[in-house]
Amino acid sequence: GEIGGRSLLVDDLADTGHTLNALVAQLRNSYQPITELRTAVIWTKGCSSFAADYSVEDLPSNPWIHQPFEAYDSLTPEKLLAKWKV
Repeated sequence: GEIGGRSLLVDDLADTGHTLNALVAQLRNSYQPITELRTAVIWTKGCSSFAADYSVEDLPSNPWIHQPFEAYDSLTPEKLLAKWKV
């Protein structure tokens, strides 16, 4: 479908803010059917140049965020399958 109307862009983290700033600019410039664009993130680091409309937690000390899925990043497909076999 077409992106338009009232839209909400959601991301997990506003780190430096470069990606979110670029994406918001792209959406506003390239998707004229968007009448309202708001943004939401779980975490906003103090170093971020991006200010989301909604943020669950501000992190002024800029910590490394450990995502729950990171433990699986280094697993091979075989090890991942073995982990989930009951």
